[in-house]
Amino acid sequence: MSSSPKKKGMALGVALGAVAGVITGILFAPKSGKETREDIKNVTLRAAHKAQDEAGELLGQAKELGDKAHDKAKTAIDEVKHTADSLKSVVSSFKNGKADDKDLDKAVKKAKEAQDALKKFLKK
Repeated sequence: MSSSPKKKGMALGVALGAVAGVITGILFAPKSGKETREDIKNVTLRAAHKAQDEAGELLGQAKELGDKAHDKAKTAIDEVKHTADSLKSVVSSFKNGKADDKDLDKAVKKAKEAQDALKKFLKK
């Protein structure tokens, strides 16, 4: 990303203000009506292209952020699922007399850590 959306918005505002200034200058310039209309058309087309380019760049940045959020959420969910599976396995082993309290405590601690990580992620 080259700059923040706030800076992009400011740049777009400055560009639109400049266009308005140019158009005002064109309207008060001593030219024929045909020349003035052609100048206004050219300035307006350049401004429209600039706005379209900026919008495309902002859309690309929004998509990139969305993709990153999706990836982080998937990673957090996968971690929670893995921890839950581990916890199920330890509980099953514990019930069958194949695990001790240390194993169960460790699995519960990991499950809580994964749950906390998911909660933290979802608050962002």
